[in-house]
Amino acid sequence: MTHSTLFRRLVLILQAARRDHLKANHLPDPIPASQAGWSRRRFIKTSAAAGFAGAVSSSLAPPAWAKDRGDARVAIIGAGIAGLNAAYRLKKAGVAATVFEAHSRVGGRMLSASLDDGLTIDLGAELINTNHPDMLGLAKDFGIKLFDKRQDAARLPYPKEVYFFNGERFSEAQLADDLRAIAAQINEDAGLLDQDWETHAPLYDQWSVSDYLHRHADKIAAPYVRSLLGNMLRTEFGAETSQASALQLIDILPVVDGQAVDLLSYSDEVYAVVGGSARITDALARALPGQIHLRKALRALKLRNDEYHLTFSDGSRVEADIVIIATPFPALRNVELDAPLPALFRRFVAEANPGANEKLIAGFKQRFWHSPAGFSLAAWTDFGYSEVWDETQRQPHRRGGALNFFLGGDQARQLNNTGNIKPLAKQFITDLDKFIPGAKASASGGLAKSAWGNNPYAGGGYANFAPGQLSTFAEFFWVEGDGSATQQVAFDKLIFAGEHLSDANYGFMEGGAQTGRLAAALALDILQNHRE
Repeated sequence: MTHSTLFRRLVLILQAARRDHLKANHLPDPIPASQAGWSRRRFIKTSAAAGFAGAVSSSLAPPAWAKDRGDARVAIIGAGIAGLNAAYRLKKAGVAATVFEAHSRVGGRMLSASLDDGLTIDLGAELINTNHPDMLGLAKDFGIKLFDKRQDAARLPYPKEVYFFNGERFSEAQLADDLRAIAAQINEDAGLLDQDWETHAPLYDQWSVSDYLHRHADKIAAPYVRSLLGNMLRTEFGAETSQASALQLIDILPVVDGQAVDLLSYSDEVYAVVGGSARITDALARALPGQIHLRKALRALKLRNDEYHLTFSDGSRVEADIVIIATPFPALRNVELDAPLPALFRRFVAEANPGANEKLIAGFKQRFWHSPAGFSLAAWTDFGYSEVWDETQRQPHRRGGALNFFLGGDQARQLNNTGNIKPLAKQFITDLDKFIPGAKASASGGLAKSAWGNNPYAGGGYANFAPGQLSTFAEFFWVEGDGSATQQVAFDKLIFAGEHLSDANYGFMEGGAQTGRLAAALALDILQNHRE
């Protein structure tokens, strides 16, 4: 799913505040983490190796069968980016997998639409990083153009981001100054993790972000900083601070030997897909003619005599030699999984929930936010939504536009419980008008909203991990090194994929595309190994 457009900016501000702290205390400047070797991949691998969970890799028991690629029966559950990319990769290798999708459309949480006579909006996943090779590769494969948000913002003579809290407007310079103390604390704790991971990681993972900020309340210079950090967590992980592991906060400033930081370590979210992100999943579907079956919700999976028997909501049944399950965990909770799975993995499926993230998108007759009082990218607020950004930046030739009021945590759950969204949208626009004149006068009345939390096959936005979950379930993430998986999520010939299972890219479209590719490669390995 999309992440906050401003989260990246806040990371940079935190890092700048940290560098100022080091300089003030006559400590060496940070070095790029690319020289020091830290990455989120190490985060997962180290957790598993430290013994917080079970074995580092899920083993594949050798099945007593062998089939040619053309004869293999491969079933894929889910036609989101993970399932479709798995099928696409398999087809390129000569294996025609069958994809089963519960919805009446493909794409999963990649859903594009239009507002106000042709304005492109994304109700789900939206942003792509410059370091997302799978998504960039798919766009290239299908000739789909990407829009560079950073370049576009640079051409406009307006602030890129603005911050409105407690009835005031705060400058980025003031924010950086007020974040300095808490940034230094995060830096110190990241250093402790490097010095003694096995001792400190379980402790930080057991703490919620709320616990962490409470312990360091003396480092929070102003009340609005606490509000800002809470909003950051709501947008980035779809959770209140009490529902997210403190390790996810500390991971903002990855450090080695207490000094290293990668200024591009998290995400830059530079690109949006021209025409909407669903163009990529639609293109994948067109590349798989006759292989996708819609309105097929999985109800039961049973392993019998070394083959999988699948039963669907319409009563139909199929058999498969290999199954790739590429759905969010909530979609599996009403499925009878009668196959050998570790008890800890079943617990992972039962307990790990996507974060709560939703969008309320409003159309405007003109882009009033393009002004000295406004912004070219986005704004943080405490107006009942965490941030607002230009949803139609990729259509700069249009006079009109749309703003995405992005909600997370309890804000998103409240939106999902709201039947008539007009009063809520009116309030959001009225509050914004107090700081950026023209919001009310420019409103077109066009509205759209997402409802991922109300979708039983999604259950929310994208991956968030509650206190204790990252260390407990560390072995159940795909880990990739040098183009191949060094840790898999597979049990016999039952393979799992999805953004929530990517160590380096959970929460992003890239995580889905990556794990789909790795799942396909594993399926091909199974076929190859058992032909030899």
